Amino acid sequence: MSRNNTLSEIAEYLKGQQLLTLLCHVRPDGDTLGSAFGLAALLRMLGKEVQVLCADSVSPRYRFLSGGEECLLGEGEGALVCIDIASPDMAGSFKELALGADVVIDHHPTNPFYGKLNYVDPSAGATGEIMVALAKELGVMNGEAAAAFYTAIATDTGCFKYGNTTRNTHLAAAKLMEEEFDYVALNKWLFQTKSRAEFEINRKAMETLRYYEGGKIVTMLISWEMQQQTGAGADEMESISALPIQLEGVVAAATFKEQKEGGYKVSLRTNGQLHGGEICAHFGGGGHAMAAGCSMEGPFEKAEGQMASYLSAQWENIQ
Repeated sequence: MSRNNTLSEIAEYLKGQQLLTLLCHVRPDGDTLGSAFGLAALLRMLGKEVQVLCADSVSPRYRFLSGGEECLLGEGEGALVCIDIASPDMAGSFKELALGADVVIDHHPTNPFYGKLNYVDPSAGATGEIMVALAKELGVMNGEAAAAFYTAIATDTGCFKYGNTTRNTHLAAAKLMEEEFDYVALNKWLFQTKSRAEFEINRKAMETLRYYEGGKIVTMLISWEMQQQTGAGADEMESISALPIQLEGVVAAATFKEQKEGGYKVSLRTNGQLHGGEICAHFGGGGHAMAAGCSMEGPFEKAEGQMASYLSAQWENIQ
């Protein structure tokens, strides 16, 4: 297992490369994309040739980062940098490429340090937060990179509402706001602009809420039929699992998203009294204390019953 390197060592390695490939994880979110495209902007300022790759398509929400590009497929060339990828498996069809990573930059505590050089900081609210510190080591910054890194930090912290938000997170965001980009318009686009499909899928899903333990435990279903009826894609459903936990008194909320091929992806959110990562690990998944996930086989009534029963038992254990 490789050791954790310093950001100075990472910066010196990047400065010494002319051709680089930056790799994002599957189902790309704002953190992996914002961190990658922000770093790409900085490296290009240093005269480097850079490409960003991802096995999955970029959702409409984040295509401003990719210059409007939806597809980021290609061949890995030059030095390979894995960004916000907790393990090579999370690279999807680029797994074999990730296994040979020259550099890994990440904030997930489960990262096994699979790169030749690694910088993994679980205390960072987002990989984008690490990038702000890396930019200082590289000695460059501009508005394009700042907007990308801000996107990474803001989205992975739920607009600075999640438990992974720290003082350093706010300081990093404040540093970025010194650069020239319209953070007001950016926040509106990221957090206050919703498509009709997103409104409709939210409405239908909220109608499926089930309550247990006097309203402490909640489950919600996003069926495949709902997804087909509304036309909602991954982008429209990205934040839906955060809705039930906003209900007063709820300590844990499990959202079941039915997959086309069968089974369910379960997103678990907690208020911190129960450890979401440990609960999902019981079902073969994992994650953070307040945000975790796992996969469960159908039918829905069986899967939902198993999760609801386990959550109820965990809640009763701490009473």
